[in-house]
Amino acid sequence: MTESKFTEAGFNARFNKTESTKYGIVLGVISLVLGILVLYISKAVQSFWVLTALSFGINTILYMVIALFFTYSLRKRNGGIWNFSIALKSTFLMLLISTVIATLSTMLYVHVINPGIQEDVLRNTINLTIEQMENSGVENEVIDSRVAALEEQMNAIGHISFKDVFRGLMISILMQFIFSLILAAITRNEKLLQTNKMTNN
Repeated sequence: MTESKFTEAGFNARFNKTESTKYGIVLGVISLVLGILVLYISKAVQSFWVLTALSFGINTILYMVIALFFTYSLRKRNGGIWNFSIALKSTFLMLLISTVIATLSTMLYVHVINPGIQEDVLRNTINLTIEQMENSGVENEVIDSRVAALEEQMNAIGHISFKDVFRGLMISILMQFIFSLILAAITRNEKLLQTNKMTNN
């Protein structure tokens, strides 16, 4: 195989900031839409387990599946072959941009555009939590403690500070870096590079 073919196949693939940024913006918008969709469904759902599964299934599982698909698309655009370093840089930039867009936009929506939706969701969550715990025979002291924690969250709505936003964003970025490590390990592809080295030896 000639050197030009190696280049076309991704042997000389480089960290493509432009493509990672594009995918990050798209993923951020998707994450924002999914998050708002979950909020609207959560304020009306009548089952505790549906509420729990809905949030985890859409905000976590579906997001991860889309991110994995975008990661493979990034690898393809980078030539199909990329090592762990390029994979990590590419995926982390994508997830970083996605997180910043989704986090700040969601906070803008729930605190400025539609501040009442969080209260509706928490009120419904409290009612469903009480119902579920009572049906499970949980002691009243435990129920009261859980409800008090949820009510504290409700009372904090509208009093968020820059410090709270920054702390939440940093935690999200840390989690996304860990996710980037996983994505990089899953999608790295260095077989062509290894074949070339063996041929040269």
